Amino acid sequence: MARTLQVQLTVQPDSILLHRFRNFGEEVYTALREECAVSLDEIDSATTTFHLRQIHKRFVRTAAAMMRELLRKHHMLEIVTVDEIRETTEA
Repeated sequence: MARTLQVQLTVQPDSILLHRFRNFGEEVYTALREECAVSLDEIDSATTTFHLRQIHKRFVRTAAAMMRELLRKHHMLEIVTVDEIRETTEA
């Protein structure tokens, strides 16, 4: 069963912070696009949230650790959360 991580900015962004959040998202895309479904369109239009989908359950911890390192690099570790969520799918 594939997993989903939600990446969320926890403060109200101004234009500079929004730009930083999207730049961080673009690095996430580059680092993880081979391992999961991540949309550059979703990242480029994100205001506070984007998702990494279809992550193999054995890779979830590794993906989260990689994202924490990128957050540290972007000095956003205190204002962005990464949480596993359950997405509902309608049949």
